[in-house]
Amino acid sequence: MRMHTATEGRVQGHAFIDGNKRIGHAAMEVFLMLNGFEMNESVDEQGRAILSVASGAMSRDEFTTWLAARVHSTE
Repeated sequence: MRMHTATEGRVQGHAFIDGNKRIGHAAMEVFLMLNGFEMNESVDEQGRAILSVASGAMSRDEFTTWLAARVHSTE
């Protein structure tokens, strides 16, 4: 499963009563870290992107493009 799809699924899928966006964002950060990557973006901007995905204002393709432009290797 691709990371952007997993993130989108968690923030839009409402698996939990509360905290879906926070869980999706945290899962994305952990996935990146465990695979030797990190986000080169402020936490506020990351939060705005997650909210856009959750509301449907940002499509999967747009999120993929947004993410690709901000992720870099830690190695």
